[in-house]
Amino acid sequence: MLDWVDTLRTAGTAVRVVGTDEHAAIPVTRYGLAGPTVVEVGNETAGLSGAWREACDHLVRIPMVGSASSLNAAVAGSIVLYEAARQRAGQARP
Repeated sequence: MLDWVDTLRTAGTAVRVVGTDEHAAIPVTRYGLAGPTVVEVGNETAGLSGAWREACDHLVRIPMVGSASSLNAAVAGSIVLYEAARQRAGQARP
């Protein structure tokens, strides 16, 4: 996958690799996802591996309240993709 990203970048596409992390400083709602973006989601227990974290240009978190600290990976990915679609549709950020 990273070879594909490198190929895109070499061809002039400013694609970013964004990973999810529960401790990231940037909430996903405050990160611009309107441009070319690859989203990396780790597993529910350990999150992204060290190698994938290093491959990311930025890490974002999904704001959560309560005692749960993580989401199912499919749910987390869906939330990030929904936020990207919302931003791309031109809706105002909260």
